[in-house]
Amino acid sequence: MAAVRLRLLGQGVEVSMATPAIPNQVLPAGASSFNLDLANYFQVDGITGSLVKLSTNAKGKSNALFVELFDVPSSAANRTTPLTAANFLSYTESGAYNGMLLHRLEPGFVLQGGGFKLPTRAGVAPAAIAQGPVVPNEPGNSNIRGTLAMAKLSSDPNSATNQFFFNLANNSANLNVQNGGFTVFGRLVGNSLALLDRLAATSVFNAGGVFDRLPLQRYRPAKPGSDQQPIQPSNFLAISSAVRSAAFAYRVKAKGASSVVDPISGALELRWTTPPSKATNVSVKATSLLDPKQRYRTSFQVLPAPLSEPFSTPQLQALAPAASDDPLIRQTVLTDLIA
Repeated sequence: MAAVRLRLLGQGVEVSMATPAIPNQVLPAGASSFNLDLANYFQVDGITGSLVKLSTNAKGKSNALFVELFDVPSSAANRTTPLTAANFLSYTESGAYNGMLLHRLEPGFVLQGGGFKLPTRAGVAPAAIAQGPVVPNEPGNSNIRGTLAMAKLSSDPNSATNQFFFNLANNSANLNVQNGGFTVFGRLVGNSLALLDRLAATSVFNAGGVFDRLPLQRYRPAKPGSDQQPIQPSNFLAISSAVRSAAFAYRVKAKGASSVVDPISGALELRWTTPPSKATNVSVKATSLLDPKQRYRTSFQVLPAPLSEPFSTPQLQALAPAASDDPLIRQTVLTDLIA
């Protein structure tokens, strides 16, 4: 089975195969719906784990970070981190990470978030995100540039909950061994490193307490003798939304049928009002979310299953033994053939 596959070069993306030919499909007799997994035909080489899209409030068109979690074996990881990945997905799917503040920036080291919500108005302190149960430490993957790792309390390897950080540099010499080793549970993919570098270049301010390394965008410190302007919500760095994602976005057209594609799994469902009696032409346009410049088109047909027909009279005559003049014998032969 041929498939479009994008090959990761470092953190970039390159096309390595041509548009696939999805074979024609057969709709079971009498059926009015059909399912096909498009992810079998559009894939990204090197990515096997769950994908999460972190949309930021940074200016520009490319403002989303894509994260591959190490919830299944990956060529980019020494080990899987199923507990930590499941914990991250739990916060993501509950909506806890929507409007999440990136509250700590150490240039050349880490960018941290997960613990606080973006304020809705000026002069209001960021509210804490409710913490779930602690997650057992799962060390073993290296804290290198572009990876995500869990934050935790000092001297307690098994204290991670909702806070995590992006490694802005190769921190393996320190973080791989400190405090039992910091759990690396995912990595940035596609063109996300370029955005991470933009975020890491944000100016840092001391707002006191846990916000003593607070990154703020489009914010200027007060001049000597002047009052400091209040921090506006737009000044913070934040993750506006965190959602599970597929590697591709699909647009499907099917004449005479409605179509729905699951945005996470890529599962396509076609529905007809009544079972179709002729072939349905289906066109698929797939756009890589990791590199929107990569777009692919293909088409296939969904064919209704052929109807089975009973033997015709000439077929029965051809299969029957030599004819008899006795009507009862002739009836018995035909009955046996049909049965």
